[in-house]
Amino acid sequence: MSGGLLPRQLPLHLVQFGRLHPRSVVVAAVLAWIAAGLLASRVEVETDILSLVPRNNPVVEEFKKTVSRFGSVDTLLVVVHLDRERSIETTLDFADRLASSLRDWDLIDWIEYRVDSTAEAAVPLLDRAMLFLDPEELEEVLAELDNEGLEETAVRLRAQLMAPQSVVTKNLLSLDPAGMLPRILSKIRFGGVGVRVDPETGCLIDGGRRFLLMMAKPAGPAQDLKFDRMLMTGLAERVVAVREAWREEGGDDPPQVEFTGGYVVALDDARLITSDVVVGLVSSLAGVMLLFLLAFRRRAALVFAFFPLVTGIALTFAFGAIALGRINSLTSAFGGLIIGLGIDFVIVLYARYVEERRSGASNEEAVDALGRYTGVGVLLGAVTTAATFYAFLVTDFAGLWELGLLTGTGILLLVVTVFLLLPALLTLIQPRGRGGRPLHMHSFGSDLLCRWSLRRPGLTIVITALITLTLGFGIGRLKWDDDFRHMRSGDNRAIQLRQEVMDAFDLRFSPMVLRCDGADETEALARCRAILPELEELVDGENLAGIDTIAGIIPPRAGQVELIARLEEAAPALEGMRGRFETVLRSNGLNPTAFSEGIDHLVTALDRRQPLSLADLDGTPLARVVGRYIAEGDGEVSAAIYLYPPVGEWRRGASPALQDLMKRHPGVVLAGPNIISAELRKIVWDDALTAAVLGMIVVFILLWLDLGGPLRALLALLPLVVGMVWMLGTMGLLGLRLNFFNIFVLTMIIGIGVDYGVHLLHRWYESGGDREALAETAKAIAVAALTTMVGFGSLVLSHYPGLRSVGAAAILGAFSTAVLGIALLPALLSAKEES
Repeated sequence: MSGGLLPRQLPLHLVQFGRLHPRSVVVAAVLAWIAAGLLASRVEVETDILSLVPRNNPVVEEFKKTVSRFGSVDTLLVVVHLDRERSIETTLDFADRLASSLRDWDLIDWIEYRVDSTAEAAVPLLDRAMLFLDPEELEEVLAELDNEGLEETAVRLRAQLMAPQSVVTKNLLSLDPAGMLPRILSKIRFGGVGVRVDPETGCLIDGGRRFLLMMAKPAGPAQDLKFDRMLMTGLAERVVAVREAWREEGGDDPPQVEFTGGYVVALDDARLITSDVVVGLVSSLAGVMLLFLLAFRRRAALVFAFFPLVTGIALTFAFGAIALGRINSLTSAFGGLIIGLGIDFVIVLYARYVEERRSGASNEEAVDALGRYTGVGVLLGAVTTAATFYAFLVTDFAGLWELGLLTGTGILLLVVTVFLLLPALLTLIQPRGRGGRPLHMHSFGSDLLCRWSLRRPGLTIVITALITLTLGFGIGRLKWDDDFRHMRSGDNRAIQLRQEVMDAFDLRFSPMVLRCDGADETEALARCRAILPELEELVDGENLAGIDTIAGIIPPRAGQVELIARLEEAAPALEGMRGRFETVLRSNGLNPTAFSEGIDHLVTALDRRQPLSLADLDGTPLARVVGRYIAEGDGEVSAAIYLYPPVGEWRRGASPALQDLMKRHPGVVLAGPNIISAELRKIVWDDALTAAVLGMIVVFILLWLDLGGPLRALLALLPLVVGMVWMLGTMGLLGLRLNFFNIFVLTMIIGIGVDYGVHLLHRWYESGGDREALAETAKAIAVAALTTMVGFGSLVLSHYPGLRSVGAAAILGAFSTAVLGIALLPALLSAKEES
């Protein structure tokens, strides 16, 4: 097979350079390791799963914009476990100490978990209290301010002051004798997560009394891993200090304390990603080395496999550090991929070396044979494999784009490394004479299967067709998993704890966010209120279960104007209210002086004639709540309405009625996990199809040009195409689901499976149809496929379900294409020869 697309002398020149300058090549490899080690410190670990999704897609970009403005990643949840054998008062005492320690720390902006402390800080709201009410509530308050109502209030105050309550609560009674704060605070969802206050303790405690929850706002962003580590180290130190002080004062075993929220999730994800990189590299390398030793039964063979692989990975890592500068949950798989794919080059070349030596060739002759004959097929296999990974560069998925760039480039770097380093090592280690210990390669039965197929081509083709037809039905059982949250690691304790807390507090909704943008706060809120009536009509238990909006805290301006008009109307009847209130307090045995400040707040609230704005909430707990609904960015103001679908409903997108509503209001944006899942489902099918078709076309053209004709190219591709049917059918029968990640294994398998056909065809035409030579090549393909499966098997050990599914699908694909390459392709070649 002279001619062809690729430079056929390049492998020979590289191999001869490695043989003639072995020590220089080895020194260069060691320098590559050192460079990779130095560059490792520049690589950042990207934990944000949104960094993997498509770029420049309007729906995705709006989702990311909404998350950046209204996401809850910057909340730290302090979870104190409650013990039924320990009194609640004891746990609260410990929690008070811990909260006090955290409040005094400069890394924490604020922390809250007791309603009395929140209410105390909310006292400034009392001067504006009347305008937080709806008309019915205002009428109730006005009714309580006549003589009869004031008498009932005084009786209530006396009873509350006589009851055993905290000092803070009793002080609040003097500041708020009319009970306005409970009316205001009842409109608040603490921490923006919908947690309601336990009425007995005034704390955030779930109904089953499993957890006491504290909401904290650290001073830095959750995406800053350096800050996260400092935060978590400091939190651990403070918990230890509080526990030690607790024990020194004679307390029993203190309650268990855990942390969750965006800060802990990001840190745990970084740890898991780093672990995946290390475990993936070590496990795949160890597995491949063990299989290599088993196949060739020679300890020196481990050196021939180990050093080229490690050098190729070092060069790839150095390239990634310079070109990308980061690693994420998807690109963390590059090590296993490079090892699983690159070991094929070493195996096929070393197998040819073993064959040449066994036939009596010297070391120099055997090494040169690698470049002159087998190297051409290896180079073509490397180029086609890299091309299929480069096909990912046409996808919109950022994570897959980076994986394609890193792995495709790594394959090319590794094949050059193997051409240089393997001959160098063979020259330095192998004996130069023709004698010595005989070399061996285990076939794992592949040569027998190949010979059987060559002898019985018709029967082989029939059996293959029957298996393909059977597995083809399995494709119909394949299901699609489009929940992007399933791609996250289930081993992240912070995520597990967050889910436990949500379940305990009965927070089972996954809200969508309707975002209204405006030039200022007034315009953004006006757009929210314009769509609000139509949204409320959809709260029917079928389309929506509920909505949550800033209107629940601050009434619309028109409503406030009505309240002000009603206060103006009631003003004559309220004259002299202070004196009447003081008289009633005195007649009930209470000192009016103690309530003087509270009465002042009440009078001020009744006299207010200016509508509320968000600026009135500055310096109060409501200012933090407002951050859940109002956000600024890019020179505009955004207001959010949270939409809660019924439990278990509309996970694949918004309801049709809500979609129709959005079409009537093009100026607002709807975002949420279900919305982005629906969009990603559309994108991923288009991208997967585009990448697979592009990869197949590029590979076909490369094969046509290099092998010398379209028929030969089709022969090389046929085991690949049938292997894909086997892979997908087996996945369907085993209940494995397709998802956003493993759908792209179709493209990867093109690069993996086509190599087997390339090696067999090159050997068949090179040897003039020598069947024994083809059986020898089948041995190398079997070992190469097994090592590829071991390399991809490291992905099955990943903490991330998406990568585990990639590993499982790739193992099935590598096995299927290898078996068909060893059995079906020889049968077709034999049948073609006989015809």
